[in-house]
Amino acid sequence: MAAAETIEGIDQRVIKWARANRRTVTIVLGVIAVVVGGALFWRAATERRENFAERALQTARSAAEAGNLPLAASDLARLISTYGGTRAAQEATLLLAQIRLLDNQATIAAADLRTFIESGPRTEFRAPASGLLGAALEEAGQFREAAQSYERAAEATSYAGVKNQHLLDAGRAYTMAGDTASATAVYQRILDLARSGTDSVEALIRVSELTKGT
Repeated sequence: MAAAETIEGIDQRVIKWARANRRTVTIVLGVIAVVVGGALFWRAATERRENFAERALQTARSAAEAGNLPLAASDLARLISTYGGTRAAQEATLLLAQIRLLDNQATIAAADLRTFIESGPRTEFRAPASGLLGAALEEAGQFREAAQSYERAAEATSYAGVKNQHLLDAGRAYTMAGDTASATAVYQRILDLARSGTDSVEALIRVSELTKGT
């Protein structure tokens, strides 16, 4: 009972204060309305932007699947420029890099992927981006840098099969660079991670080849 009376007393004091400070209350309520309204508007605008970007990505992907790579590349570049920061724009960056590689533009693809990785993409795109960068660098003959990028891709994924594939790619690139010690170490990592399966078999074969005669 006493608690109820105390609460009622507090309510009465709040009402009196509000009546005596109507201008302040009006300003405070106005500020709250502006903040809430701005947050809702920003959220709605963000959702619309994401939806527009996703539709643009689907259009570009359809062009790529139809074999019209120049149109797909143009649509993707425009999407990335217009809707930068959206999930669709980040996915578009990877798709554009794949098209660049198919079009023998490894140097351009590598430069774009480096910029993309440095920008801090979403977690889901970090491993694919590093893997594609490795492929672009390998295509450009930069084998050691490619191997290091493949290793970063392996570190960025939690999927065992994908991790092992990136490590196999790293081992191949190190071998192409003439660094058999690093290649052997990478293949050994696969053997430590996977005791069975095709990845471990291939790694075992590569280690055997690299250490033959040593």
